[in-house]
Amino acid sequence: MFENLLEMQERGARDRARGRSLADNPMSKPDILPITDFQEWYSMFDAWRFGWSIEDAMAGHINMPRDGGALSQTYTRTV
Repeated sequence: MFENLLEMQERGARDRARGRSLADNPMSKPDILPITDFQEWYSMFDAWRFGWSIEDAMAGHINMPRDGGALSQTYTRTV
């Protein structure tokens, strides 16, 4: 299971580097459902999102203000 989580984190980072959004999490696709083990599903869902978020932060993908004003970020909770 641990290796699967690391692979899912790496996949999330690769997906972000390719320009995919948080909504593109493969664990939220209908073909994954029905969920038989919620804990395992959520772990994989969260691992992908974590990898995506790390890549997003490392690449500096934030909303920089154009007018020199205050920085504003919007956070979306997907679950």
